[in-house]
Amino acid sequence: MYLFSRSTSVAGARVRDAMGWAASVTARVNQVGGLGVGLWSQTFSPGLGTLVWSTVVADLATLEAANDKLMVDDGYLELVDAGREHVLAGSTDDYLGAVIYFQGDPNRPAEYATVARTTIAAGNLARGVALGVEISQRAEQITGLPTMFTADVTGNYGGVAWLSGYADVAELERASQALNSNPEFVELLDSNAPGVYANHPGASTQTIYRHIV
Repeated sequence: MYLFSRSTSVAGARVRDAMGWAASVTARVNQVGGLGVGLWSQTFSPGLGTLVWSTVVADLATLEAANDKLMVDDGYLELVDAGREHVLAGSTDDYLGAVIYFQGDPNRPAEYATVARTTIAAGNLARGVALGVEISQRAEQITGLPTMFTADVTGNYGGVAWLSGYADVAELERASQALNSNPEFVELLDSNAPGVYANHPGASTQTIYRHIV
């Protein structure tokens, strides 16, 4: 199973038009490709104005088939061309992550999501993956919410991420407070993460997203 996303940055002017365009892209992609893509916006986070389309697929063949359909669909290609008016040039990137651990429903409705990213230190790949799964499982026990753990297939080599979805902002706040105030979870990170994951400033980040459509 894979997590695929495409991100871009909205140009400063005509934000309302840009959001309408992005929603139209989402609808067309789902109509033609049938992937169940969701549109998200970064919020309360660096990179304000970043839009992300994301979906979970069973395998790369599924992703390839959907992309092939879109590349010959006039309606989609017209929307791509129209995007030049709404997004910053050179800001569009794709991401592909292999889902290492996930015990939830990828289609579970969520208004908010968090993504915590870091990089496994050289020589610690096996330990980094095992600890990543353990962190996900411990977070689930504390919050009662599924936590996906992924490893980057493209982009940052050795990159890993933890992703959780929340029904609303209140659930997001409750889960964050539960994790931050749980001494066993803090101890798990303090005792095991150093040396396994990169620890220089900026090596680990957390981003909040809000679901648009």
